[in-house]
Amino acid sequence: MEWLKMNWRKLIPPIAASALILTFILYTKSHTAGVPADSFIPVSDGPDPISADDRADLSAAVIFVDVKGAVEKPGVYKAEEGDRVIDAVARAGGFLPDAVPDAINHAERLRDEMVIYVPFIMPEDGGQTGSAPPPVYGADDGKVNLNTAEAEELMTLPGIGPAKAEAIIAHRTEHGPFADPAGLMDVSGIGEKTFAALEELITAK
Repeated sequence: MEWLKMNWRKLIPPIAASALILTFILYTKSHTAGVPADSFIPVSDGPDPISADDRADLSAAVIFVDVKGAVEKPGVYKAEEGDRVIDAVARAGGFLPDAVPDAINHAERLRDEMVIYVPFIMPEDGGQTGSAPPPVYGADDGKVNLNTAEAEELMTLPGIGPAKAEAIIAHRTEHGPFADPAGLMDVSGIGEKTFAALEELITAK
């Protein structure tokens, strides 16, 4: 009899634990069984995905650029944002043999209504017969007047593309005529190295 009492005491803890687990399971089932399915809120999968066509429309904004000067087919061409100047020149048939390709920035990004002017080689003798002189960029006396030249004439200078030509015109409009050619270095984006390449080709009358 004493043995039975001792073993019964050992069985009480596991029986109590089993009873607690069974009670918890029955309680959980009774409280969830009556909950309607639509009361559960699903986890969000994030914003609605954008289709491939939508992405194409967003990334391929159409712009128009005007390609002039020494190219095969000057005119207005359709391009996309992110295209470069060299892409527009290619659409215009490429450079003519007497073009000055180095006068424009081939890597510049295109923007809507942009004008790309590719200058021609202008010989010192104005194209008269005789031995071919080295190319001179400019007009009249062979020098471009910083105080009177329009954008297209300024872009005949090596290293001066549309953006720098516009900056030169904006500077003289805001600050008045250039007192001397060295004043070109006051224009944003034009430093000593660029000026050294242009010094013999420009004037400020």
